[in-house]
Amino acid sequence: MTSINAEASSSTSPVTVSVAASRNGRTPGKAHKSEKTAVKRSYISNSVKTPFEKRREQDKAKAAMKAVEQELKDDKQADHDRKVSIIKERRERAAEKQRMEDMRAKMSAKKLQRMKKRQGRSKKISG
Repeated sequence: MTSINAEASSSTSPVTVSVAASRNGRTPGKAHKSEKTAVKRSYISNSVKTPFEKRREQDKAKAAMKAVEQELKDDKQADHDRKVSIIKERRERAAEKQRMEDMRAKMSAKKLQRMKKRQGRSKKISG
């Protein structure tokens, strides 16, 4: 047994393993291990990932778009209000015209009745 130990100790010299250079300075020694990369932080929102100035530009673009949309909306509302007011004025004029016609008919009926009375042909006498 001693001869085996003697052979092993005499034949074993310190073994040096060369390490392959890589971007990180070391590579894994196992074939099934892949090279490590930076962590993909997909749970972080895009607003945090984008630079501040780019976000500012996007906010300005959104604000400009909203201003244009609001202007279009206001124009549409003003047009609608104008149409509604025209319709209301038309209805008011028609109602006033009808009221005046009714008043004229009532007045002419009263006048006709007075004239009949003067001539002695009222309902009481002829009737």
